[in-house]
Amino acid sequence: MKNKSPFGLNEWLLYLQDRKFPVGSDSIAKLKKQVKTPDETLDRMQKNIASEPLLAFAILNQANTIVEYKRNDIKSPIHAASMIGMSGIGKVFDTLEPVNINKNHDAHAAFLREVQISYEAASIARRWAIEKKISHVEDVYWITFFRDAIRWLLWFHSFAEMSQITQRVRRGESSNRAEVAILGCRIDELTVALFKHWKAPTVIIDSFLTDQVPTAEELQSIARLTHTPEQLPGFAEDKRITILMNGPLTLAYCATRVSHEANIVGWGSKNLPFFFRVIAAILHIRLGDAIQITHFATTEAAREEKPSGKASLAAQLLSPILYTRTTSTSTTTKKTSNPLSQLQTKLKGVTDSKQRTTLALKALLTLFKGSSNKVLILHHNKRDDKLKPILQFGLETDKLKSIRWSTPSSVIAKLTSKRVAVHFDHQKLMNMIKDMPPGTENLFEANQHLFLASSPVDEENTYIYWLIGQAQLNREQFDTFKKVIKLADI
Repeated sequence: MKNKSPFGLNEWLLYLQDRKFPVGSDSIAKLKKQVKTPDETLDRMQKNIASEPLLAFAILNQANTIVEYKRNDIKSPIHAASMIGMSGIGKVFDTLEPVNINKNHDAHAAFLREVQISYEAASIARRWAIEKKISHVEDVYWITFFRDAIRWLLWFHSFAEMSQITQRVRRGESSNRAEVAILGCRIDELTVALFKHWKAPTVIIDSFLTDQVPTAEELQSIARLTHTPEQLPGFAEDKRITILMNGPLTLAYCATRVSHEANIVGWGSKNLPFFFRVIAAILHIRLGDAIQITHFATTEAAREEKPSGKASLAAQLLSPILYTRTTSTSTTTKKTSNPLSQLQTKLKGVTDSKQRTTLALKALLTLFKGSSNKVLILHHNKRDDKLKPILQFGLETDKLKSIRWSTPSSVIAKLTSKRVAVHFDHQKLMNMIKDMPPGTENLFEANQHLFLASSPVDEENTYIYWLIGQAQLNREQFDTFKKVIKLADI
């Protein structure tokens, strides 16, 4: 069962800490050429470094590893590159993975979208810092931008899990609760642990710690200073709150929250007015001005950053009906949407577990057309320890009836004990078949692969999905298989 998703802080740390950062192959090739060119200067490399967020992040971490005693001074990637020079930049290549970003690939598109959300957060924080007249405005920009680096990686490597979190948040669940339910930990605590491992700037790590940013109760106290929209906010009497209001990290934290909320839920989110009141109090301006400044910052972000396929926050302000996900879908779009999107649409409002499973089966047959025409779904009841087929396509009924499904099986026991997914190639399948219910071997032919996954319905009931390949199945198909099942989960 090696293909199950990580769960819990330690498993995610092990999963991500040694992974190489995905960076465009063209950018890596260009940078390698620049590093080897004798007359090349860092000034001419800046554009290439700044255009690749994880390349910039890797250079920043490298600088803070080499020049550790100046860690707090190095916040921007350009400053970092100048500190470590050509030789230091050359050492970064070992941490990078060349990739060809494909905007039609779900995980790649989500990665680009999340990076744009971070750019928007950084632009909002910078505009607030300018209004606050904070020195080193660009530092505030980069601190805010890199706070989300782990989210970029999670969208790239764990698209299904992040999609589930987003769906839960859009239904009204808190982000912390959704993250713990799906990942087994909060993304913020994972970020802190990984940033410490990678030697990221301490100031960015501090922006997650309540020693340096307000707690939920302190944010409430700050928001209460903005009494009415027409009046200027009052002043804080608590010394710690005053210090936090004057520091840059509170701006970085709030900008991230505003950008995430506006992008995931929309500008109509009920949580945004609270943060606007907080910012009005911090900048000591009227509430309407705080909202206007924030909106203006999103237009700055839209002008500065490359489009990623996501409608910018500025565009969503201009026309929510046209640009946001809540709009009605045109007939043309419906015709061209992929089976996963169609499944997601069909599942809305369906609460019966068997109906959701039936829709998932139909989606699997569509997605795997030409690769698989055999799908089986079993139902296991923990109370009576009974296992039986409930849905199937492409398999002979007589063969299914001849299988003694409720015979004790170590493979079935693992599948029913927790949520898990596994890909068996032909050799592993042949080795495993002896641990399956007697008669199962009659379902397979030579050189076939098998996808297996369990989907708990409640504490007593579990569905087990089988997808038998006509021949070999690959890793990308396995990811698609898992996405379908996770969409069908209640």
